[in-house]
Amino acid sequence: MHLAQATTREEALVLIHWFHAKHRKSSLQLMKEHYRSPKAILEFPNRGRYDLENSCHGLLCFVKCGKEEEAFVSNPLKGEPLMLPRSIIVSRWPHLDRYGLGFDSSTKRYKIVRVFFRDFDQANQGYQLGAEVYTMGTTSSWREISQVPCYPLYKKGVYANGALHWLVNHEFSPDDLKSMVISFDFRQEEFKSIPHQEFSSKVSKWFELVDLRGYLGMVDFSLSTHIEIWKLKDYEKKEWVREYRIDIKPPHGVPINEYIEVVGLMEDGEILLKHYETLVAYNSKINGLRCIQILSGGLQMDTTQVYVYTGSLVSPSQ
Repeated sequence: MHLAQATTREEALVLIHWFHAKHRKSSLQLMKEHYRSPKAILEFPNRGRYDLENSCHGLLCFVKCGKEEEAFVSNPLKGEPLMLPRSIIVSRWPHLDRYGLGFDSSTKRYKIVRVFFRDFDQANQGYQLGAEVYTMGTTSSWREISQVPCYPLYKKGVYANGALHWLVNHEFSPDDLKSMVISFDFRQEEFKSIPHQEFSSKVSKWFELVDLRGYLGMVDFSLSTHIEIWKLKDYEKKEWVREYRIDIKPPHGVPINEYIEVVGLMEDGEILLKHYETLVAYNSKINGLRCIQILSGGLQMDTTQVYVYTGSLVSPSQ
């Protein structure tokens, strides 16, 4: 009942992910408007930098950056990190691997999918992908699956409608790419291509997927004068609608997506944006922007990451 009502009734929380460069430690803080919790609500298990892969039902999936793959799932409000077992399959390019957390409604179990590069032919520019699944609470090892995505995946995923969604990696995709979105159905354990409206550009680096309080959103940064945010309003019919148009004039010669990021949708309908180290809220009713907070972590901090998060009672150990 709590999960069903969370996205419509619960307050959207803002999490700030710091990386402490001097001590090589990551931490997660909870933020209210104009206020940050004095201490971390989640201390990461080991030294090094971690990236968020995605969130699902209040659980966050993090992966350690670098050659040694290390992933864990946590509910930051309950402080229970669950380390995932390491795969016995070695990736050719670990830094391009993608992990994703989701819920299988048929078995009532949470699963993590991992997509990796099995091999790469430099001469012919050919690649071979692999995929495997880990089911939380039932096994202690990964299980390889036969189906793989048609293209390598790009950026972090967004969970919506029982599936996880990624952009296609533009460095490996053809010019005549029909869809830039790949989904993974956790119930059927299948990868599919998600159709969308026509964009002026097909280069995925100009786009970003975003969680719009349970709906899949797609941000178009390819336009020079404004940002458009599209929402997959009807998942079955694959009906997209343009929800937001945010007029922004970037500095001369600077592409929009190099200095601004769409973080997510707040409970009052405002869109949270990150402009360098400043959090800004966009209100579509008045077509205006307002500054929320300056993220200044000091000289010992690397660039921060910010997430819009809906809390839950789910435990990763269940």
